[in-house]
Amino acid sequence: MPINSTVSINSVGSLTLAITIALSTWTAQAETASPLQFSDGFLAGGTSFDLQHYLDQDRFQDGSYPLDIVINGKWHESAEVAFRDGAACLTVGMVQRLHLKVAYHETLAAYPAACVPLPTLIPGATVEVDGAALQLQIGIPQAALASGARGEVAAAQRDQGISAGFIDYTFNENRSNGGSARYLSLRSGLNLGAWRLRHRASLSQDHRAMRYNVLGSTLQRDLPAWNSQLVIGQAYTGGDLFPGIAFTGVRVATDERMLPDSLRGYAPVVRGVADSNAVVRIRQNGVVIHEVAVSPGPFLIDDLYPTSFGGDLEVSVIEADGREQQFLVGFSAVPQALRAGATRFSATAGTLRSTGRALDAWRFTEATYARGIGNPLTLVGGLQLAEYYRAAVVGAAVNTPLGAFGLDMTRSQLFRRNTAAIAGNSLRVNYQRYVERTGTHVGVAAYHYSTGGFLALADAVHAPSRGNDVAPQPRQRYQVNLSQRLGERSSLYISGGHASYRDGAQRQNDVQFGLQSTLGRANYGASVTRYRNGMQAQHDTRYALTFSLPLGGNAGASRLHALLSPAQREGRLQLGLSGTSGEADDVSYNVSAASTHGRAANYNSNVAYRSGLGTLTAGYGGGAGYDSLNLGAAGSVVFHAGGINPGVPLGDGFALIQAAGAVGAHVGSGDPIRVARNGYAVLPHVSPYRWNQIDLDPAGLPLEIELQQTSQRVAPTAGSIVRVVFDARAQRTLFIDATDVHGDPLPFAALLEDEEGQAMGAVGQGGVIQLRGALDKGVLIVDPQGSRRCRLDYRIPNAADVHGLWWHVAQCVPLSSDELSPPLPLPLRSVDAPQ
Repeated sequence: MPINSTVSINSVGSLTLAITIALSTWTAQAETASPLQFSDGFLAGGTSFDLQHYLDQDRFQDGSYPLDIVINGKWHESAEVAFRDGAACLTVGMVQRLHLKVAYHETLAAYPAACVPLPTLIPGATVEVDGAALQLQIGIPQAALASGARGEVAAAQRDQGISAGFIDYTFNENRSNGGSARYLSLRSGLNLGAWRLRHRASLSQDHRAMRYNVLGSTLQRDLPAWNSQLVIGQAYTGGDLFPGIAFTGVRVATDERMLPDSLRGYAPVVRGVADSNAVVRIRQNGVVIHEVAVSPGPFLIDDLYPTSFGGDLEVSVIEADGREQQFLVGFSAVPQALRAGATRFSATAGTLRSTGRALDAWRFTEATYARGIGNPLTLVGGLQLAEYYRAAVVGAAVNTPLGAFGLDMTRSQLFRRNTAAIAGNSLRVNYQRYVERTGTHVGVAAYHYSTGGFLALADAVHAPSRGNDVAPQPRQRYQVNLSQRLGERSSLYISGGHASYRDGAQRQNDVQFGLQSTLGRANYGASVTRYRNGMQAQHDTRYALTFSLPLGGNAGASRLHALLSPAQREGRLQLGLSGTSGEADDVSYNVSAASTHGRAANYNSNVAYRSGLGTLTAGYGGGAGYDSLNLGAAGSVVFHAGGINPGVPLGDGFALIQAAGAVGAHVGSGDPIRVARNGYAVLPHVSPYRWNQIDLDPAGLPLEIELQQTSQRVAPTAGSIVRVVFDARAQRTLFIDATDVHGDPLPFAALLEDEEGQAMGAVGQGGVIQLRGALDKGVLIVDPQGSRRCRLDYRIPNAADVHGLWWHVAQCVPLSSDELSPPLPLPLRSVDAPQ
């Protein structure tokens, strides 16, 4: 279920009062310990009124209120909190969710139905209410908290979503020189509880035929106990140790998205010894990435958030007396590396599936496993078995002062009828190193196939069943990447690759060199790309100079682009202009023209329009002897119990916003999404296994519509369709220009109640009362517990003013301490506001 994080206050007068008191209280507490006083010197209109009781207590009336629960300054959850005698009541269930050590949970049996006195249960614990921030602030000593990773979302807090379905589509039509072609990509899904059914297909049409291609159908769900996903159907293997391959079958594999950020990827364990109550501060690349207070003695930090691919960690231990000790922990990472104690596994069984080329439907199984042994070492291994094939891989990732190395070796065997088996080995080496002082990153991936008999599973399927001929296989592959920071504005990169094959005829080489920099608001760059293809035995070198300059100061200003590509045979100059327009930058455009030496100029133009219902695109271009037109559309349709909603293209999981009555309210940021007439909206992207904050902007809603929440948090599972409900109430708002019997405005901040004693807000500036949910007529008791107690009768006027507001003028009749109503109420006067 989604969790509320804010709640609206029923009266603007109450909101103004709460904010004013909160700011006054905070300032006074920060500057002095003297008794707090509220100054009425800034009040405009009205008589002086004693506001001291607002500072003497921060009390909620008995009842339940949705509040944010904050533990030790960090948001924990939002929940309905009951108040009894003005104090918050912590139930057993709420205390069980506070992540306390097991010993404290065992003592909760003594509180089966009553409120749990947390300071009694945990010495040193505190419970405070911040009425202005709508927070229940709980302080718990660190020694009482169970250990847990930062950023963790417990499985019980994850939202599996609702049962619903969707179709996500992308359509494109191309017309060129009298011909046309159309392509429609479809991704459809159905969610039932924790299960997700997905189907991907495409429909293409040209002048010859129409074709429907099935790309895959899967049924999957979470296995939270294993931090894994179960996938049944047509899918792909992971490709981390063995080359990825399409299959039809069953796969269970670790999903690292289920882990908190502090446990994902690779980061070293930091150990040390503190002499006193110390602060451990960890920097990487000059930025503080973690800081924690530790007790005297040995400490261990194993929940660092992954940062860049490298950069040594600078650890500072700042003792209580100011002394500081510093040391370095080396950090470089390769893809195989895991944290100490972390594991990653996969298990797949099924039959091979053809995608781009025909494959025999061999039955096969694959299993991989990796485990982090410690800071410097991760071990990996895997096994692949098929009808006529088997392969095994072993390897390790090692972190050293010289950088991170990954090494694994694969042995393959292909068994064939009436002939000897084909066997071979493959060696793979990875290297990563980042030098913080110089801003240099070096990455190397080298694949060396040591013997001619090595075959990956997909290649083994194509090997002939008889004879000794095997299709040419790569013998060596290298890929090198180097990036270098140059000052504060520039960077240099070099990348290159080489591949050679066993037949000796094929050889491929490529190298790229580039420089990127800025000059004021302009960006410029230069690049050189050189290719050599051994099959054609020729070189091709291309040069490019790029320049980009904004033509305005705002974010959506047009930008001028230029590209110069000199060449010996065919140089090219291209100029272009791109930008966005519209109130929400919902229209983007790009126009360009190019001139090529020896050929006529050509031109291209594109425009895209984003709306809450999808995206429309159009492009037109032409040149010597040709012209082309492209039209496209992308969007989605969501089917659910509340109706059908079109929307923008969807991510893996998304949110269905339900806000009945809030038609037109804007959802989130970025995409122009608003609540539709059926009270729903589709937010296309949410992050799985993470807290997502979802906002609903009430700007533009009628005054009668009041949102009870404007922001909520939800933690969806992968592929879920989470429903987030915002309560929108339609209530008439009456503005009452209230005076006492002498014609003076009522005192500011005086409390209001109805005749049943229900709180109705407070008097605003100048004696004006904003009453939401006003009846056709009714009664308000002003200052019900004070010396200025009086009765105010109101009614809705016959017509609103020119601004659509309802105004009423009334007098408040004094009441004695034992009087519930006056014997003869004064006549009501109802007037419109000035026209």
